[in-house]
Amino acid sequence: MTAVQDRLKALSIELPVLSAPRYAYEATVQWGDLLFVSGQISRTASGEILRGRLGEDATMADGVSAARLSALNLMARIDDAVGLDNVQKILKLNAWAASSPSFVDQPAVIDGASQLLLDILGDAGRHARTALPASALPQGALVELDATIAVRN
Repeated sequence: MTAVQDRLKALSIELPVLSAPRYAYEATVQWGDLLFVSGQISRTASGEILRGRLGEDATMADGVSAARLSALNLMARIDDAVGLDNVQKILKLNAWAASSPSFVDQPAVIDGASQLLLDILGDAGRHARTALPASALPQGALVELDATIAVRN
């Protein structure tokens, strides 16, 4: 077993099996030693979407759970594309949280995703990050993430 597989097992985490995108784009694109992962929403393995808007019908805890779920989907996309063991570094994580105009704690919500990346990838999971509000996200999702990753060729 590899270090990443050991961490997943220790955390009792199983990566979801994701379907191909519904629309005209790729889930991942590799260019040299960079991997770009398209937006991953807060969708469960069974297809249920964690929905809502922070500050209205979703709590901080709901947001953190949605961020973790989106990060799990991100990890599954990376694993499918290049294998998690080939991640050198998560360079940049972009995150959006569906929020009411009065909700301003998006960084605290997105910490759920950032912490999961650290838990799974260790130092390779340390990243630069943007956490922004959105009035609405695709399919009513609570959180969406995308990332740029340095990978081993």
